[in-house]
Amino acid sequence: MKSKQRSKKFSARATHCLTAGLIALLFALAVSGSAEAQERGEPPSTPLDSGITPAGPPPAPLLEWGAKPKDIPDGYMVIEGDIIVPVGFYELEMPWATNLWPNGVLDYEFDNNVPGYGRFFMRQAMDEWAAVANVTFREFASCGGAGCVHIQDSNVNSSYVGRQNFRQDLNIFNWNYRFIMAHELAHALGFWHEQSRTDRNTYVTINYGNIIAGQEHNFDIAAGSGLYGPYDFDSVMHYTRDAFSRNGMDTITVLPPNEEWQSRIGQLSHLSRMDQLIMSFIYSFPNWRFVDQSYSGVEIGTFQQPFRNFIPGVNATPNGGTVWVQPGVYSASGTYTRPMTWRAPLGGVTLGN
Repeated sequence: MKSKQRSKKFSARATHCLTAGLIALLFALAVSGSAEAQERGEPPSTPLDSGITPAGPPPAPLLEWGAKPKDIPDGYMVIEGDIIVPVGFYELEMPWATNLWPNGVLDYEFDNNVPGYGRFFMRQAMDEWAAVANVTFREFASCGGAGCVHIQDSNVNSSYVGRQNFRQDLNIFNWNYRFIMAHELAHALGFWHEQSRTDRNTYVTINYGNIIAGQEHNFDIAAGSGLYGPYDFDSVMHYTRDAFSRNGMDTITVLPPNEEWQSRIGQLSHLSRMDQLIMSFIYSFPNWRFVDQSYSGVEIGTFQQPFRNFIPGVNATPNGGTVWVQPGVYSASGTYTRPMTWRAPLGGVTLGN
């Protein structure tokens, strides 16, 4: 098994090296063409907008449970194919997706081994998230220790989940896939995999008989994972239908009545509507407030700690702000004169006396 793993990594690196020059050339031509087009008042050409560059290696294979590739520190391992956690992760009972970046500011640096085209494409992937959420990516020549993401060229694609109290590596092999990079950035921002949701078994079946022996843990449900909205088959954070397959057959089967998603799960071409919405809620804008009648706890109006009642949510919303309301029936009698927007993205909201 070890010799096979080494062979896979060597071939991945060899492919990477062979295609790097071609990607760099295509990048240079595309940037040059874009600049000339802008001078002529034309829109830029499409290769840089497609999410996948015209040349480059296929997506790196998911890593086996417990893998310890050379690009992660001692005492850590990989789970679920690309997530870096401490050895003995479950015994430590670490929180899921609660270690977010204060004020949505993520500081990062590039390793010297990241080529220029890789930096360009990574910034494009960052722009995907910055366009939909209150997230700021701040680049430094060197940002040091805690609260710094060190982005490096690697044989694998992997990341920690959320902000760590040390310099955390984000490893990229596929600089030619914008949404693989967006996937790893989402991990760094606090996202776990979609199929880890606690309600997963209502929407998909895991075919354990088709999974590589010893890799069943990659399909575990995360008991403390965040849950919002309907199960998202379209999420950029979802496994493919045959992830960790031992025989080429499906390891995930989409249940009725959603069978049309079977061939589409695991897409790497865009952020889904729910990807965008949830990221914008976790890293929300200052004039947004949230209301959820099912919540019990300290109420401050954030996505994680919303108001239970509609009127306090409205009263706490600044002029021009937005109130996001979860499904339910709310008392809302009164006169409202301040400008603001009320939104119910999941529907099912009734405002009454």
